[in-house]
Amino acid sequence: MSSLRWRLALAFALLAATVAAAVGIVVYELTAEDLLSRARAAAVAQVQAAALIYPLTKPSLPRSALPASDPSVPSPLRAAVRSGQVASYSGNWSGQPAVWAGRRTPDGQDEIYVRDSYAPQRQELSDLRQTVIEVAVAAAVGGALLGLLLAGGLSLRLRRAASIAERVTAGELDARINATGHDEVAKLGAAIDRMAEAMRLRIERERRFVADVAHDLRTPLTGLKTASSLLDHDHVGDAIRERVDRLLRLVEDLLEIARLDSGTATADLRWVDLGGFVTEVVGDAPGTTVSTNGASRRLVDPRRLERVIENVLDNAARHGAPPVDVSVSDGRIVMRDHGPGFSDAMLAHAAERFTTGNPARGDGIGLGLAIAAGQCHVLGAELEMANDPTGGAVVTIALPPA
Repeated sequence: MSSLRWRLALAFALLAATVAAAVGIVVYELTAEDLLSRARAAAVAQVQAAALIYPLTKPSLPRSALPASDPSVPSPLRAAVRSGQVASYSGNWSGQPAVWAGRRTPDGQDEIYVRDSYAPQRQELSDLRQTVIEVAVAAAVGGALLGLLLAGGLSLRLRRAASIAERVTAGELDARINATGHDEVAKLGAAIDRMAEAMRLRIERERRFVADVAHDLRTPLTGLKTASSLLDHDHVGDAIRERVDRLLRLVEDLLEIARLDSGTATADLRWVDLGGFVTEVVGDAPGTTVSTNGASRRLVDPRRLERVIENVLDNAARHGAPPVDVSVSDGRIVMRDHGPGFSDAMLAHAAERFTTGNPARGDGIGLGLAIAAGQCHVLGAELEMANDPTGGAVVTIALPPA
């Protein structure tokens, strides 16, 4: 019942049933009052007629009349008649509803009473009560159907807006709702479209800024690297070369991130022997072992897959601890180190740019796993990160189906 559609249907059903029940109760009460009034009036007219006939039948009472000694006459009615009133009374006699009326005889010496059955009126009220219940149920069903009909369109529009928002969140920045109409849902859709467009423009500006800065820095840094290579191989020269190399790697990584974020990167797919390819990429990396189990030929982009593996192994070397076990199976490459593993924050954000986790674990700048995740996206693969129960970080490259 958490769906807006069913909530609106329930609200419509309750509203319709409540209105129908309220109207039905009013009609029932008015009908019951009217039937009782008419029954009493008929009984009074009958006793008045009997009183007119009484002088002709005296001392006997008319056939339709009851004597004053009749045990069915209610005592409140008897008391009212003895006080000189023409009165009526409703109640039960022998388990059946009845109406009485009474008055004194024209000579004032005796009392005349009549009794009529009220059972037909009670049956009429019972039928009316059943009709009121049926109308309330029918109104509830009709209200629910009307609510479903009206809420269906509203729910569909809201679900479409939510779907477009999810697509924008996933990176499809050109997705738009393009809502029509002038109601609140259309205004919400237009607001989401404006927000998505503003976000797209901002992200595009950020991408261009990163790409432009990285591109403009690349040429002078290349020259600086060449110049630093001419320095003496002493403590100062080695420190300068190390800083220049690190800065150049950062620029290259930023350029790669910019290309991946632009969405223009495509995979150059080729058939490769997956086990042999991974073994060749790992090479003789210290503290790293490769095992192949069921690995087969797969259609991949060798350059991009190599980049992913190198980045993951570099992350393991920086932040983990040897040995690093690489296991290759059919469509999966699992790399596990024996370090402290990922923190909870790293598991949630490791694939985001400049996520470095605990700075005490290494001196990385937080682009390696982001680039690996971006390259996996181009390959149609998934980069999965977890911690081994016995310790160590586990990174899995799940290739798409062959």
